[in-house]
Amino acid sequence: MFYYVEVIWGTIIAFVLSMSLGYLLGALGSFLGFILATVFVGYQVNEDIINGAFHGAIVGLAAGILAFISMIIMGILFEVGPGLRIMEFGLFGIIIGWVVDLIIGTSGGIIGSKINS
Repeated sequence: MFYYVEVIWGTIIAFVLSMSLGYLLGALGSFLGFILATVFVGYQVNEDIINGAFHGAIVGLAAGILAFISMIIMGILFEVGPGLRIMEFGLFGIIIGWVVDLIIGTSGGIIGSKINS
């Protein structure tokens, strides 16, 4: 079963935590925001590990794409910030970032579902 509400809330929480902790702590804080939000999602879906991993991966990827879009918008509107730095890595760097977000989301979903069970 696919839990839309948990995915939407998890994406919003992951985005907000990732941006705020990333601003305060750098890349480690950004990843910490993703893991905390996906642990929450894995805990909320409260079924098996595969379901928690699937929902965590969806949240990690969706929040990563949302963060990428916001960085591009900040780079275009303000001509400073992370939007311009991410362009230096090109498409390959962006794809690697999304894969990392996917892996972190999967791990967080597994941890959350194990905590619940």
